[in-house]
Amino acid sequence: MPLQQALRHLDTAYTKFFKRECRFPRFKSRKRSRRSAEFTASAFTFRNGELRLAKLTDTPLKVVWSRQIPDGAVPSTVTVSQDRAGRWFVSLRVEVPATTAPSAATAVGIDAGVNRLLTLSDAGLAVTACGADVRPQRGTSSRAGNRR
Repeated sequence: MPLQQALRHLDTAYTKFFKRECRFPRFKSRKRSRRSAEFTASAFTFRNGELRLAKLTDTPLKVVWSRQIPDGAVPSTVTVSQDRAGRWFVSLRVEVPATTAPSAATAVGIDAGVNRLLTLSDAGLAVTACGADVRPQRGTSSRAGNRR
């Protein structure tokens, strides 16, 4: 299964290259890259927190989970990789149902400028290029301080 997935990635890379969407594909070095295998949804089963990969064993993998998978999330891809120290890692790509954000009552425009990096349309917070927050003072003219 991982070999088929590698061929799918290669096919996608060459297809995009010949359509002139990207450059010629660069291949992984055996010396410098991390050893990994990618399993698609048909090559693994994930039930009750147990992970079983195709063509390995019938017993589930002994995985120490770093965090829980959200409720209603379905894993679509599993990547098994090994680092240089010989440790194995499993990463899951999951599809989580989308949630809608609450609508805001007001809208604010953002202006990118030269003196100030960002300025808000409601005369609120302005951010300078060095990252300092500048709050304009109400009731004073911006030219008042420049007169001598």
